[in-house]
Amino acid sequence: MNDINEEIIETSEDTAAAENAAEETDEKPKKPFADALDWVSCMVYAVAAMLALNLFFFRSITVSGPSMLDTLKDKDKVVATNFCYTPAYGDVVVIQADKLKNKLTDMWGEPIIKRVIAVGGDTIRIDFSKGEVYRNNELLEEDYIKDLTFFRQDDSWIEGNKEYTVPENTVFVMGDNRGVSNDSRNLPQVGFVDTRFIMGKAFVRVSPIEDFKWL
Repeated sequence: MNDINEEIIETSEDTAAAENAAEETDEKPKKPFADALDWVSCMVYAVAAMLALNLFFFRSITVSGPSMLDTLKDKDKVVATNFCYTPAYGDVVVIQADKLKNKLTDMWGEPIIKRVIAVGGDTIRIDFSKGEVYRNNELLEEDYIKDLTFFRQDDSWIEGNKEYTVPENTVFVMGDNRGVSNDSRNLPQVGFVDTRFIMGKAFVRVSPIEDFKWL
Protein backbone atom coordinates (compact mmCIF):
# COMPACT_ATOMS: atom_id res chain seq x y z
CA MET A 1 0.00 0.00 0.00
CA ASN A 2 2.81 2.40 0.87
CA ASP A 3 4.51 1.63 -2.43
CA ILE A 4 1.39 2.64 -4.32
CA ASN A 5 1.13 5.95 -2.40
CA GLU A 6 4.78 6.70 -3.06
CA GLU A 7 4.31 6.06 -6.78
CA ILE A 8 1.31 8.39 -6.91
CA ILE A 9 3.26 11.18 -5.14
CA GLU A 10 6.26 10.73 -7.42
CA THR A 11 4.03 10.74 -10.51
CA SER A 12 2.33 13.98 -9.35
CA GLU A 13 5.68 15.63 -8.78
CA ASP A 14 6.93 14.53 -12.20
CA THR A 15 3.77 15.90 -13.86
CA ALA A 16 4.12 19.28 -12.11
CA ALA A 17 7.78 19.51 -13.08
CA ALA A 18 6.92 18.72 -16.69
CA GLU A 19 4.21 21.40 -16.76
CA ASN A 20 6.61 24.02 -15.34
CA ALA A 21 9.21 23.09 -17.92
CA ALA A 22 6.64 23.40 -20.70
CA GLU A 23 5.57 26.85 -19.44
CA GLU A 24 9.17 28.00 -19.35
CA THR A 25 9.65 26.70 -22.90
CA ASP A 26 6.50 28.52 -24.10
CA GLU A 27 7.62 31.90 -22.69
CA LYS A 28 8.35 34.27 -25.54
CA PRO A 29 11.70 36.04 -25.43
CA LYS A 30 11.52 39.78 -24.72
CA LYS A 31 11.81 41.99 -27.74
CA PRO A 32 14.90 44.17 -27.93
CA PHE A 33 14.36 47.73 -26.58
CA ALA A 34 11.03 46.72 -24.95
CA ASP A 35 12.09 48.31 -21.65
CA ALA A 36 13.19 51.47 -23.47
CA LEU A 37 9.86 51.70 -25.28
CA ASP A 38 7.97 51.28 -22.01
CA TRP A 39 10.07 54.06 -20.47
CA VAL A 40 9.40 56.38 -23.42
CA SER A 41 5.66 55.65 -23.23
CA CYS A 42 5.63 56.52 -19.53
CA MET A 43 7.46 59.78 -20.27
CA VAL A 44 4.99 60.70 -23.02
CA TYR A 45 2.03 60.11 -20.70
CA ALA A 46 3.71 62.11 -17.93
CA VAL A 47 4.39 65.07 -20.23
CA ALA A 48 0.81 64.93 -21.57
CA ALA A 49 -0.53 64.95 -18.02
CA MET A 50 1.66 67.94 -17.10
CA LEU A 51 0.50 69.86 -20.17
CA ALA A 52 -3.14 69.13 -19.33
CA LEU A 53 -2.63 70.32 -15.77
CA ASN A 54 -0.88 73.45 -16.98
CA LEU A 55 -3.61 74.18 -19.53
CA PHE A 56 -6.67 73.57 -17.38
CA PHE A 57 -5.53 74.04 -13.78
CA PHE A 58 -2.18 75.81 -13.45
CA ARG A 59 -0.33 78.58 -15.28
CA SER A 60 3.22 79.81 -14.91
CA ILE A 61 3.43 83.60 -15.24
CA THR A 62 6.45 85.92 -15.28
CA VAL A 63 5.96 89.25 -13.52
CA SER A 64 6.66 92.27 -15.72
CA GLY A 65 7.43 95.64 -14.16
CA PRO A 66 7.47 97.09 -10.63
CA SER A 67 3.72 97.54 -10.02
CA MET A 68 3.52 94.76 -7.39
CA LEU A 69 6.55 95.73 -5.29
CA ASP A 70 7.35 94.79 -2.59
CA THR A 71 5.24 91.63 -2.87
CA LEU A 72 6.53 90.66 -6.31
CA LYS A 73 9.34 92.11 -8.38
CA ASP A 74 10.12 92.22 -12.09
CA LYS A 75 11.00 88.79 -13.57
CA ASP A 76 9.62 86.82 -10.63
CA LYS A 77 7.80 83.67 -11.70
CA VAL A 78 4.51 82.73 -10.06
CA VAL A 79 2.08 79.86 -10.45
CA ALA A 80 -1.62 80.64 -10.75
CA THR A 81 -4.73 78.47 -10.76
CA ASN A 82 -8.34 79.05 -11.78
CA PHE A 83 -9.59 75.66 -10.55
CA CYS A 84 -12.85 76.22 -8.63
CA TYR A 85 -11.73 79.81 -8.10
CA THR A 86 -13.88 82.78 -7.04
CA PRO A 87 -12.12 86.15 -6.60
CA ALA A 88 -11.84 87.35 -3.02
CA TYR A 89 -10.39 90.33 -1.17
CA GLY A 90 -6.62 90.38 -1.06
CA ASP A 91 -6.07 87.78 -3.78
CA VAL A 92 -3.19 88.36 -6.19
CA VAL A 93 -4.68 87.64 -9.61
CA VAL A 94 -3.46 87.26 -13.18
CA ILE A 95 -5.56 89.18 -15.72
CA GLN A 96 -5.75 88.97 -19.50
CA ALA A 97 -4.55 92.43 -20.45
CA ASP A 98 -5.83 92.07 -24.02
CA LYS A 99 -9.36 91.77 -22.64
CA LEU A 100 -9.33 95.05 -20.73
CA LYS A 101 -11.59 97.92 -21.69
CA ASN A 102 -9.00 99.96 -23.63
CA LYS A 103 -6.58 98.16 -25.96
CA LEU A 104 -4.16 101.10 -25.96
CA THR A 105 -2.61 99.99 -22.67
CA ASP A 106 1.14 99.44 -22.81
CA MET A 107 0.54 95.90 -21.53
CA TRP A 108 -1.63 94.97 -24.51
CA GLY A 109 -1.52 91.25 -25.13
CA GLU A 110 0.39 90.35 -21.95
CA PRO A 111 -0.97 89.09 -18.61
CA ILE A 112 -0.86 91.61 -15.76
CA ILE A 113 -0.80 90.89 -12.04
CA LYS A 114 -2.79 92.92 -9.51
CA ARG A 115 -4.47 92.53 -6.13
CA VAL A 116 -8.25 92.30 -5.66
CA ILE A 117 -9.44 95.20 -3.52
CA ALA A 118 -13.20 94.90 -3.98
CA VAL A 119 -15.67 92.53 -5.65
CA GLY A 120 -19.11 92.93 -7.23
CA GLY A 121 -21.58 94.78 -5.02
CA ASP A 122 -18.90 96.46 -2.86
CA THR A 123 -18.37 100.19 -2.73
CA ILE A 124 -14.89 101.66 -3.09
CA ARG A 125 -13.64 105.12 -2.17
CA ILE A 126 -10.11 106.53 -2.16
CA ASP A 127 -9.01 109.64 -0.30
CA PHE A 128 -5.99 110.58 -2.41
CA SER A 129 -5.07 113.44 -0.08
CA LYS A 130 -4.53 111.01 2.81
CA GLY A 131 -3.67 107.92 0.77
CA GLU A 132 -6.54 105.97 2.33
CA VAL A 133 -8.68 103.30 0.66
CA TYR A 134 -12.20 102.50 1.90
CA ARG A 135 -14.26 99.45 1.03
CA ASN A 136 -17.90 99.57 2.12
CA ASN A 137 -16.97 102.66 4.18
CA GLU A 138 -14.33 100.76 6.15
CA LEU A 139 -10.69 101.88 6.03
CA LEU A 140 -8.49 99.09 4.69
CA GLU A 141 -5.40 98.06 6.63
CA GLU A 142 -3.03 97.30 3.77
CA ASP A 143 0.21 95.94 5.16
CA TYR A 144 1.17 94.65 1.70
CA ILE A 145 1.48 98.02 -0.07
CA LYS A 146 4.77 99.78 -0.76
CA ASP A 147 3.37 103.30 -0.30
CA LEU A 148 0.01 104.88 0.51
CA THR A 149 -2.47 105.50 -2.31
CA PHE A 150 -1.73 109.11 -3.22
CA PHE A 151 -1.23 108.52 -6.94
CA ARG A 152 -3.95 109.82 -9.28
CA GLN A 153 -2.48 110.43 -12.70
CA ASP A 154 -5.13 112.69 -14.27
CA ASP A 155 -8.83 113.49 -14.42
CA SER A 156 -9.64 110.29 -16.30
CA TRP A 157 -8.89 108.32 -13.12
CA ILE A 158 -11.50 107.82 -10.40
CA GLU A 159 -12.28 110.94 -8.40
CA GLY A 160 -10.96 111.37 -4.89
CA ASN A 161 -13.46 110.77 -2.08
CA LYS A 162 -16.15 109.71 -4.53
CA GLU A 163 -17.89 106.42 -3.80
CA TYR A 164 -18.06 103.89 -6.65
CA THR A 165 -20.09 100.68 -6.65
CA VAL A 166 -18.32 97.70 -8.18
CA PRO A 167 -20.63 96.12 -10.80
CA GLU A 168 -21.60 92.47 -10.40
CA ASN A 169 -19.23 89.95 -11.96
CA THR A 170 -16.35 92.45 -11.89
CA VAL A 171 -13.54 93.27 -9.49
CA PHE A 172 -11.63 96.41 -8.54
CA VAL A 173 -7.88 95.75 -8.58
CA MET A 174 -4.75 97.71 -7.70
CA GLY A 175 -1.03 97.03 -7.68
CA ASP A 176 0.79 96.96 -4.35
CA ASN A 177 3.17 99.67 -5.59
CA ARG A 178 0.45 102.32 -5.78
CA GLY A 179 2.74 105.08 -7.04
CA VAL A 180 3.40 103.41 -10.41
CA SER A 181 0.61 100.88 -10.94
CA ASN A 182 -1.84 101.25 -13.84
CA ASP A 183 -4.97 99.61 -12.44
CA SER A 184 -8.69 100.03 -11.78
CA ARG A 185 -8.17 103.62 -10.72
CA ASN A 186 -7.61 104.28 -14.42
CA LEU A 187 -11.21 104.04 -15.65
CA PRO A 188 -10.60 104.32 -19.43
CA GLN A 189 -7.79 101.75 -19.62
CA VAL A 190 -8.53 99.28 -16.84
CA GLY A 191 -11.54 100.17 -14.72
CA PHE A 192 -13.67 97.38 -13.26
CA VAL A 193 -12.29 94.06 -14.53
CA ASP A 194 -14.71 91.40 -15.76
CA THR A 195 -14.15 88.21 -13.73
CA ARG A 196 -14.15 86.20 -16.98
CA PHE A 197 -10.81 87.81 -17.80
CA ILE A 198 -9.14 86.62 -14.60
CA MET A 199 -6.83 83.79 -15.59
CA GLY A 200 -6.40 82.66 -12.01
CA LYS A 201 -5.11 83.37 -8.54
CA ALA A 202 -1.33 83.52 -8.11
CA PHE A 203 -0.66 81.39 -5.04
CA VAL A 204 3.09 80.84 -4.99
CA ARG A 205 6.31 82.48 -6.19
CA VAL A 206 8.61 79.76 -7.52
CA SER A 207 11.48 81.78 -8.98
CA PRO A 208 14.01 82.92 -8.04
CA ILE A 209 14.15 79.81 -5.86
CA GLU A 210 15.74 81.66 -2.95
CA ASP A 211 12.64 83.91 -2.83
CA PHE A 212 10.14 81.02 -2.83
CA LYS A 213 6.99 82.26 -1.10
CA TRP A 214 3.33 81.40 -0.71
CA LEU A 215 1.19 84.40 -1.68
